[in-house]
Amino acid sequence: LGGGHSHIGAMVYLGDNWPAEFRGRLLTLNQHGRRANVELLERSGSGYVGHHGVDPLITADPWVRGLELTYGPDGGVYVADWSDTGECHDNTGVHRTSGRIFKITHGSPAKGNVGDLRKLGSRELVKLHTHANEWFTRQARLELTARAASGRGLGAAKEGLRELFAKNADEVVKLRALWTLHTIGAADTAFLSAQLHHPSEHVRTWAIRLLTDAWPLDTLTSGRPATEPAADAARALMPELVKLGRDDQSGLVRLALASALQRLPVSERPALARELVAHKADAKDPNLPLMIWYGLIPVGDVNPAALVEIGARCELPLATRYIARRLTEDLEKNGAPLNDLLQRSSALDEITTGIAEAVTGWRKAPKPAAWDDVAKKLASTATPELRDRMRELSVIFGDGRALDDVKKIALDGKADLGARKSALQTLIDNRAPDLRAICEKLLETRFLNPIAARGLATIDDPAIGALLVKAYPKFHHSEYAQLLATLVSRPAFAKALLDAIAAGKIPRSTISAFDARQVRSFNDPALTKQLGEVWGEIRDSGAEKKPIIAKWKQALTPDVLAHADKSAGRATWAATCATCHTLYGEGGKLGPDLTGSGRDNLDYLLENIVDPSAVVSADFRMTVVHLKDGRVLNGMISAKTERTLTLQTMTEKLTVERGEVAKLDELPMSLMPEGLPDALGETQMRNLIAYLMNKTQVPLPAQAK
Repeated sequence: LGGGHSHIGAMVYLGDNWPAEFRGRLLTLNQHGRRANVELLERSGSGYVGHHGVDPLITADPWVRGLELTYGPDGGVYVADWSDTGECHDNTGVHRTSGRIFKITHGSPAKGNVGDLRKLGSRELVKLHTHANEWFTRQARLELTARAASGRGLGAAKEGLRELFAKNADEVVKLRALWTLHTIGAADTAFLSAQLHHPSEHVRTWAIRLLTDAWPLDTLTSGRPATEPAADAARALMPELVKLGRDDQSGLVRLALASALQRLPVSERPALARELVAHKADAKDPNLPLMIWYGLIPVGDVNPAALVEIGARCELPLATRYIARRLTEDLEKNGAPLNDLLQRSSALDEITTGIAEAVTGWRKAPKPAAWDDVAKKLASTATPELRDRMRELSVIFGDGRALDDVKKIALDGKADLGARKSALQTLIDNRAPDLRAICEKLLETRFLNPIAARGLATIDDPAIGALLVKAYPKFHHSEYAQLLATLVSRPAFAKALLDAIAAGKIPRSTISAFDARQVRSFNDPALTKQLGEVWGEIRDSGAEKKPIIAKWKQALTPDVLAHADKSAGRATWAATCATCHTLYGEGGKLGPDLTGSGRDNLDYLLENIVDPSAVVSADFRMTVVHLKDGRVLNGMISAKTERTLTLQTMTEKLTVERGEVAKLDELPMSLMPEGLPDALGETQMRNLIAYLMNKTQVPLPAQAK
């Protein structure tokens, strides 16, 4: 609502002209909404969260494209306006001379009587650190810093700032003085170290930041000489930092320490990390587990035993999970650290989750020596989810009994459907000896049959294509897309699909433009010809698409769109677009969120729908993966490890071992398929466009709910 997610510029208002309730609030310019949004900042754990407040500034001028806002000496706010009709896509040309600057004030702003800051004495500049308008404090700091850089004596300024820091009761004033002491070189290591014990958590936090900010980021490896000044400074300060990590009750302080981990020599990081991970109160903190882990990543490369020590006392589930995942990645080269962690930690739920994440896509892995004891220990107390995970991992570790248990669950008609799906996927991932027979049997079971079809796709036999086509009526309509994804993964399967469409056994509309492009990627002339005969053509040339855009623009007049069925358009959206895109908080994350895009612009929509590959970000380029077993998959590479690739297709996320990949082709085209308007037809296209251009959510049709 009001423009969605496209925010530009940022200002925490600390001026003295606007009403008092705006002070300390975060404002950003909302490009598509032609307004300023305000966020009410609230402390939460080691950081802050923002709650959306009432938009304070709104304009009806369609040319407003605000870029930046800042307050000035009288407390008024200046807004830089690009002033154009386009955002990401320019439809009427780029306007170079229409920019504007607005100034927004409340009442009659008072003119400052400070005068020229360059002519003020040091004590007068220090006094400005108590000014109600932060602008003057910053200008005074700049002037004092410039004088310090030029070699001018600042004895009076240093004395005044030290006195201000020590005696002023206002924490903000203390911080202002501290920052300026730092910029003029008057806050040495001894002074800042003393502030590590200051009563104010904000002062302690900034003391850590100012002490460590000059140290190189993630370059002080344990192999560097100990004579380096930064390394020496870090090691000298370690006892104080470790003590703070153990005893300080402030989340802000602990976040500053966690951030400083990446500036410490790698050999020194475990000592501080051990204290930080022991704070159970931070278990659900949104920042600390991740920041601590980022600092520990190099430790896993040079000292995995230290990760075990940290993991053994870790009270942060996410950090424990990542430690287990990292140790598991080296399981084939060095399994001892993971084995030690399994023996020493009681957080087995998080550890097994980390192990499972690390071996995703692996067919086999060496079994840790402690695994059998851990499995027995958890047999009677584990949750159903943990038991399933343990069973699946046991299969990867080569336990034949576990594989038999998994088969029983997959074939048990009375078992939980989720457990059966998980069990069947485990059998597929591990290429169970009788996988074909199991999958063929489960093709008859609705909601299991998409996974069974996926398992059959691993077997190169043309007869399976005919079997999958025959099973089409057994699939729930919501899972046709998954069946189609399997049928277009092999040329022989695709031929069976096209034959069935030609014979009227499968509706033509079941094939999406993405499926059609997948068939074309086989580069088989006979298949491509058959596709054109039974489904239609996909145009490659951008020039060919311009007439199509013009045709739709002429057809979709404001009057036509006004009479469209927006509810039906939402149903079409859910069936064709929501797999990848989010709108009003619903949908997938594969493509950009469209809620705040320029979707009220018909040109913008048509250009992206008809010609999605005209401009493609590297993040959304399509990759064609040729597997050694003969399958061809189209999607987007979403993750890579030394051993596996994870491919996000239109219907699922697949992780495959690199050894199974024959060839990768990255194409300069979008994952979003072309040909959507032709596939939808005039009525559905009209309803979809009307729904997308509508600025409020509409209900689904009753039959679609």
